[in-house]
Amino acid sequence: MKCSLKGNKLYFDEFFYIDLNRDTITQYDLKNRDEISIEEYRELIKKRAYSMAYFLLAKRDYPSGDLKTRLISKYRERDIIEDLIADFCERGYIDDYEYGKSYVRTHSYGRKKMEFMLLKKGLSSDMIRELLDDNSDQELEEAKKQWIKLGNKEKDKKIMSLMRKGFEYSTIQRAVSELEEQ
Repeated sequence: MKCSLKGNKLYFDEFFYIDLNRDTITQYDLKNRDEISIEEYRELIKKRAYSMAYFLLAKRDYPSGDLKTRLISKYRERDIIEDLIADFCERGYIDDYEYGKSYVRTHSYGRKKMEFMLLKKGLSSDMIRELLDDNSDQELEEAKKQWIKLGNKEKDKKIMSLMRKGFEYSTIQRAVSELEEQ
């Protein structure tokens, strides 16, 4: 496989490259070569993907879908990335359920938008349903908070604003009626 080293970047074509540290460049003697074997290529990709995954997870939590997408876009080798994700899940470095619980707890969306956002992050439909069913009591309270936060706007505008945030009409109606009773 053809390659060229420019600084600490190993280019495989004009757009696809990987960053390497000095030790790796020396270990594979990349300064004096313009070709590497497929096995060496896969080893280098695996090393860099693991290194990048550790780096990203050190900064913040990622669901497996987000991390997988990010790594595949950078390193292209889907099978290596899928093995990496499985390994990290097995070790407990990635936990989609805990990520989902944290996301639901820290974001103030309604059920519909929350479901959309979690699906976009790669969580399974069953897991999302379970997370949101556990959170159904808090959704009503969040709708009340959002209603109060909107202040003295027209009722229709408040309803539309809450619906854009993913709250269902029935939830909004319950929240409004409970607030009016108080």
